[in-house]
Amino acid sequence: MQSKSTRGVQQEEVWAAADALIAAGERPTIERVRLKIGRGSPNTVSPMLESWFATLAPRLGVAASGSQPAEEGAPKELCQALNGVWAAAVAAAHEKADGALAPERDKIVQQGEELEAAREELTQREAALSERGIALEHALELAKSQLHNQVAQLEKVGLDFEQARSSIATLVQERDTDRRQFDDQLRTLTEERQRMELRASTNQNRLLEEVDRARQEAKQSARALEDIGQKHATEKQALERTNAALVSRVHEGQVEVATLKERLKGAEERAKGLESALAAAALEPRRTAKSRPIKLPTSGRRAAGVDGPKR
Repeated sequence: MQSKSTRGVQQEEVWAAADALIAAGERPTIERVRLKIGRGSPNTVSPMLESWFATLAPRLGVAASGSQPAEEGAPKELCQALNGVWAAAVAAAHEKADGALAPERDKIVQQGEELEAAREELTQREAALSERGIALEHALELAKSQLHNQVAQLEKVGLDFEQARSSIATLVQERDTDRRQFDDQLRTLTEERQRMELRASTNQNRLLEEVDRARQEAKQSARALEDIGQKHATEKQALERTNAALVSRVHEGQVEVATLKERLKGAEERAKGLESALAAAALEPRRTAKSRPIKLPTSGRRAAGVDGPKR
């Protein structure tokens, strides 16, 4: 299906459509011209078609009566025929207008009938509303009586509500007091836990520093023993055993620190005692190593050629 052009109907199109209708032996009317063109409103096509009819006689060579000689214009019969065509077109236009106005007239008559029916219905509805108003007055009196009873009940409920609200206010005050006490206890416990964690962390750092110093001393001792070589192998083994014992004690100290973390509450005095014990345990291997004289084994002396018999 081809789309219609949005351009307005032109006079040339109307004239061409009317010429085509005349050529086909049909009478040019507004509806036929619109159907031939495929668009255009009657108000637009009508004046253009009238203009076509006005120029039809000159284009056909027909002159008005008495204006030109017969040899210069169309025959009188042709002019009469064209006038008949024009009259028929005007009559068709009137018929079209009457046909277009007939639904409007019918619609107005129908609306008048509907208005009359609506008026009768309104009258009946007014009578029904009057009866309903009387019933509503009786219902209103009954509702007022029921409302009076409900007001009395509501006053009683209001008194009960005031008593309940007073009781709730007392309970809320007690709850707030308990909550403040709980918050104070929780704050105290939190501060105590923080102090215990800080103290345990300090002890752990101190033990780690002791372990680091012990490890450094063990490394220095190991380097000294490596410089002496095989002569001091026995002493080196002893120092390694001492170092192993020290590492074992450090591990034990770490285990004790973990135990202290788990038993923070109520273990402050015991943590101090363990701290002193761990510090003493960390210092004991160094004191023993410093106070012990280094003795070379006899087998080692002989193997190195020290004080051996001469050959």
